[in-house]
Amino acid sequence: MASDNLYKFITQTHPMYQRYEDAWRLNVKSYWGGPEYKNGHYLKRYATDSSTPSDIVRTQEMDSDGAPTGRYSQAVIANSTSEAENPDYMENNFYAEKLDQVANYPYTRLYISEYNAMLFNSLPSRTLPDDPDIQKFSNDCDGEGNSLNEFWSMVDIYTTVFGVVWVSCIKYTDSEYPLWKWHSPLDVTNWSYKYNNKGELELKEIVIRVSDEPELQIYQHITQDVIETIYVPVSEDFDPANLPEEAVYYQETGQEDAEYYKIVQENTLGDIYVRPVYQSNKIYNGVGHTNIFDIANIQRSIYSLLGDAYSCFTYGSHPVNIIDSETADMNDGAISAEPGAVIRVNASLTGTPAYVYEFRSPSLDSITEIREFINQNIEKMNEVAMIRSDELLKSSRSGVQIQQMDSKLDAFVRRKAISLENAEYNMWQMWYAWMDTAMPEDLSVSYNRVYTQKGLDQEISEVNKIMSLLTDYQDRFMQGTTGFTAEQFPTQEQAEARAQQLGGSGSHSHTDENGETIYMPFSTHEQYEQALESQDQGVDYEEDTDFEKDVREQLRERMKQLLSSTSSNNSL
Repeated sequence: MASDNLYKFITQTHPMYQRYEDAWRLNVKSYWGGPEYKNGHYLKRYATDSSTPSDIVRTQEMDSDGAPTGRYSQAVIANSTSEAENPDYMENNFYAEKLDQVANYPYTRLYISEYNAMLFNSLPSRTLPDDPDIQKFSNDCDGEGNSLNEFWSMVDIYTTVFGVVWVSCIKYTDSEYPLWKWHSPLDVTNWSYKYNNKGELELKEIVIRVSDEPELQIYQHITQDVIETIYVPVSEDFDPANLPEEAVYYQETGQEDAEYYKIVQENTLGDIYVRPVYQSNKIYNGVGHTNIFDIANIQRSIYSLLGDAYSCFTYGSHPVNIIDSETADMNDGAISAEPGAVIRVNASLTGTPAYVYEFRSPSLDSITEIREFINQNIEKMNEVAMIRSDELLKSSRSGVQIQQMDSKLDAFVRRKAISLENAEYNMWQMWYAWMDTAMPEDLSVSYNRVYTQKGLDQEISEVNKIMSLLTDYQDRFMQGTTGFTAEQFPTQEQAEARAQQLGGSGSHSHTDENGETIYMPFSTHEQYEQALESQDQGVDYEEDTDFEKDVREQLRERMKQLLSSTSSNNSL
């Protein structure tokens, strides 16, 4: 059951969205860097930055002969709140100059790229059916040309950025097969959960913003009954003729401005095939934890400190020419400290200059403190990111501290791998549900768990210990026994005949995995085993319970993965 007021649910945002929106935007702009970060105006601005003119803007007056008669610098200062909200007013002041000149170092992107490279250094291992549709889907799983590995690599990157990414699996009316799409939490604007009859929390409805244009906003509203594409006009220039023919006009009762158009597709599965993928821990429904929340703030602090350093250099490295008003008037205000400049002054009557001017500049001592503070922030940021720095390697007298940091980083990336592995497996279940086909039992997805040479050594050591334990089990509990495979017969008569050959009688039956009935000698399985042991004196028969077989198969698969992860032929 969807919300009673659809327009309100679509156009309003979830309380958790409102709480985390600014943090999500800072995180993603810190990852992107470049113009997006600059235009975010994360550089700290002081009052003097707005009132101080930029060195870029200079004007001069000339006489009729073209000779300069005066030079002027212009400051652009906001005169109202509305003007201050317009970023164009800052184009010619010192804050704009700082935005252009102060470099932003994208630490956030470097850390996230490091995590992603560790996780996908060895590509995931998948057991998929040899089917043309599966092969086609694997090469383009989102309709945008991205393969499975490319798609899940992007999911990994942005779960690290935001702490959560929503992934949908939907088969649209004209699609050959379902498509996977990932949606940032900035695009998932509203959602609602409920408890079902089993006491399980499940998604009731969700809103995904597909497009945000000046004239029109497009949303996708998904419930257990329908999948709706909703078009909300936001400008008088909007032209309904640009919408698809299937779009139907609606207006909420009693609300004149609550107008929208929508296209409705039935949700034949009766479930919302959109799931949140968390990087590690869930904070709230739809909100996940990520260390980028802290890293992005530290990066912003470093960015502002670099801006302070730029101000110190600008003001401190270039002295100001202080001059008396009489001398300034004699030169029509055109006073310059540049080489070759000429300044007219009064004649000296007593041998003492009759003018006053001097060069002054602020102290540059604070730059040293700023530099030290920046270095401290970088070191602390490396610790939060669990990335080793050169300073840590040089200062550490033992490998214990480095090993601890490596272990934390391995554990962090391993949790990411488990989260992606479970998410992809769930998406395959949804994919087959849309196709109305049973998912193959042998379909499997396995992400790499080994990220360093030390981790590989530990994995090999663990495999060796398990193999040793299996040998010990066989020596202790299987010594002197001979394994046998129980005989199975299609008819009761054949099973009873075999029982008579072994000196007994009767039969018992089972139903195999295909639903067919099979027959075995003797009334019980224990009698069958005892008859075999009495026939071969001194031999203790033990039926294979599949325990050893399962352990051996798991060891074999893990060894294959380890060999694959250490070979160079692992990029297909």
